[in-house]
Amino acid sequence: MIDRVNKELLSPRTYGSIAYLLAAGVLGTAEFVFLVTGISLGVGLTVTLVGIPILIACVYAWGWLAELERRVIHALTGRRIANPYRPLPEGGRWKRLRARLADPATWKDLVFLLLQFPLGLASFVVAVVVLAVGLTGLTLPLWYWAPSDGHDIGVMTVDTLPEALACVPVGALVLLLGIPALAALGRLYGAYAEVLLGSNADPALTAEVSDLRGARARIIEAADAERRRIERDLHDGAQQRLVALALTLRIAEKRAAEGDPESAELIRKASDEAGLALEELRDLARGIHPAILTNRGLAAALHDLAARASVPVEVLEAPKERFPDPVEATAYFVVSECLVNIDKHAGASSATVAVGPEDGNLVVAVRDDGVGGAELHSGSGLQGLEDRVGALDGTLSLESPPSGGTDVRATIPLAATLPATLDLELEPLHAAPVLTDRQAGALQARRVRALRWRVSLIGVVTATLVAIWALTGAPNAWIAWPLLGLALVAALTAWNVLGNPPLRASDVAGERSLRAVRRRRGLRRIAGALAIVNLFLIGIWIAGGAGYFWPVWAMLGSAAGVGLKALPGHHRLDERLLDHVS
Repeated sequence: MIDRVNKELLSPRTYGSIAYLLAAGVLGTAEFVFLVTGISLGVGLTVTLVGIPILIACVYAWGWLAELERRVIHALTGRRIANPYRPLPEGGRWKRLRARLADPATWKDLVFLLLQFPLGLASFVVAVVVLAVGLTGLTLPLWYWAPSDGHDIGVMTVDTLPEALACVPVGALVLLLGIPALAALGRLYGAYAEVLLGSNADPALTAEVSDLRGARARIIEAADAERRRIERDLHDGAQQRLVALALTLRIAEKRAAEGDPESAELIRKASDEAGLALEELRDLARGIHPAILTNRGLAAALHDLAARASVPVEVLEAPKERFPDPVEATAYFVVSECLVNIDKHAGASSATVAVGPEDGNLVVAVRDDGVGGAELHSGSGLQGLEDRVGALDGTLSLESPPSGGTDVRATIPLAATLPATLDLELEPLHAAPVLTDRQAGALQARRVRALRWRVSLIGVVTATLVAIWALTGAPNAWIAWPLLGLALVAALTAWNVLGNPPLRASDVAGERSLRAVRRRRGLRRIAGALAIVNLFLIGIWIAGGAGYFWPVWAMLGSAAGVGLKALPGHHRLDERLLDHVS
């Protein structure tokens, strides 16, 4: 323990971390004032169109300020935070600006800069108090006599040398323990800064990538096995029949030239061989992609599978409407593979098939009355089906108790691709994906849990600041300013989670345009955010003395901005205005 304290006291990084705690308060105050002034001015002047370039300049300005923070953190603490921004696409200024606004790093930088004011101020106060108390006690014998009434240290007034000397070990102890503690606080602050200023891996996305890598390996292996099967079927089936057909025709030709009456029988056999070869080629082609599925739809293809199955199969439900090709092909091969497994392994006397849309998904259910005991990863072909269904963000479930038959159920999102009834409009790459209701619910639950942690953290910071303000005697109303900043961050964070839930498949059901759905959601999100910002500006107006009601201009600009965005074709107007002011 002593060695660790000594190491901390002698390390240059320790004092660099303390220097950053002191710098954070100064930087946070300057950044907060700049951002609040710039954003308020830009929003207020939006109605005159002058505010648009001001807001654009603020977006790039807070990116530069965040980069300045990264460099200061690296210089003082040694913690290198890589620039998290995505590469900007090639194209005009409007395209690059949209990419910057769509980058999560842009808004994480803004959150950090706004939080830097209260958190930086708190770290500054803590560092100054610890250093002031320690250095005062350590150096008090040198200047205790300077104040005419002595030096008040709270618990006593020091006005004699013995009293001043008694404070020396106290000051030394405060510095001995406080400097390592401040260094630890600086490292914690740097780690917090890295979370917001750096790039972070999404655990859910990492897990999904791992699953996709495993599925890719299995799909490649299955494709290789399928190619070998096709080659073997061609070699052992249709190729041998075609060879026999050629030999039979040559013999028939020779006998016909000799006038042999049996040549007609040989030609008939050759015709039968040709028919069998053609049937085998059709079966082979059907295994690759059935023509009946493309030409007549999923319902006809399901009835064809049932008619060719080795056990009686009843099609309980088959959709009459058409679905996207990947969805139909996946549903077809799920039923086909299940019927093959029933023939090979189940020992069933009958089976049923039901396929139909349900809550934005295409649900495929195949049941049999066989021996049961099937397993998803037993190599029966179901693993390949799970990968195929998973490629469309679907799920495959299996219930197969021993002697209880087997029930295979696949759920394929109809929104995995654009529905056939939806306009085929090009969407930007950063557009939110359409999720199934279950996926959207799980994602929203994770976002709400993360929101609770963030709000709790903001609540702890708020309580700390209020306690510092109260313990210092509440000399003035400076506490209002960091509380306003924390309230703005908390409200915007909560609105982003609660007012902008993931796009569900049920949200686009019955809609003709996916882009229109996204525009309505975007308009609602922006209107809510602007309402929060305007309340924040009103709070600043009240804290500043409630004189001339200048927030009215920001409110008018916000209303005009929302109205313009609600107009049809507003995106084209935005591009022309931006090109004009750029």
